[in-house]
Amino acid sequence: MRRVRSCLPAALALLQVLAGSARAATADPATALPAAAALPPLVRQASIERHTAETLWERIDGEAELYKSHGLAASAHALYEDPAQPDRRIDLSVFSVADPLGAFGLFAAFRPPECDAVQPLGNGGCVGDYQGFFWHGNLFVLADAAGPAASRPGDLRQALEAAAALLGPPPPRPEPLRAFSRLVDTRTIRYQPQHLLGRAALPPGLEGTAGGTPVVLSVGPCDNEAVARTFDAYAAVLDAAVRSERNGYRVLAGRDPALGPVLLVGS
Repeated sequence: MRRVRSCLPAALALLQVLAGSARAATADPATALPAAAALPPLVRQASIERHTAETLWERIDGEAELYKSHGLAASAHALYEDPAQPDRRIDLSVFSVADPLGAFGLFAAFRPPECDAVQPLGNGGCVGDYQGFFWHGNLFVLADAAGPAASRPGDLRQALEAAAALLGPPPPRPEPLRAFSRLVDTRTIRYQPQHLLGRAALPPGLEGTAGGTPVVLSVGPCDNEAVARTFDAYAAVLDAAVRSERNGYRVLAGRDPALGPVLLVGS
């Protein structure tokens, strides 16, 4: 897995939605870091490193803005190494954000195309050869592994499973995700706050606000048939649905019983 944001195909643009998204209480990210000897034969090195949104750049200069754009409140980091084989290690990071949608957004941004089946870690996770991650409420847990190919995947899974166990059962998905899941496979959903390059650089998607923060919720694939199918499915659940056309684009307006007023523009 590459530590980059995904390219997001999209079918619709949602201009007014998610305005009342509830915010979760900020959790201590260190609660998801396993104890020093909890990942044998790996042992935690030194102390837990902590950062805020203002200091995260000291650890991951160049990527800190991605986490800040998703509402980062605090982070905690720990390195686990095999004393007999120092190149065998796990770098585990936990990011606490202001809203579960932000944690889901980070998960979606990191999720590569090959992560087809979401793993039962927290609210959903992905585990590869060198990197694994999951989201749990308003926490995003990220693990990077190094060492022999024979041990890396097992080390990753052990670290992520230990972190998930410390956090306990995951909370329910945020209401906006549950609502949109009625119409599209959640594997195709990407949810993110304002793009680092500004709104003009965002791919066409489901745009709106969550707690006042501009967001994009993209669903794929991106083709006219997918747009038509999604419009037809969504119109059936809207109150007072009205179809029209604007600047050559299909428009659907109405009130979603779960989300409130929505305006969708097909792209």
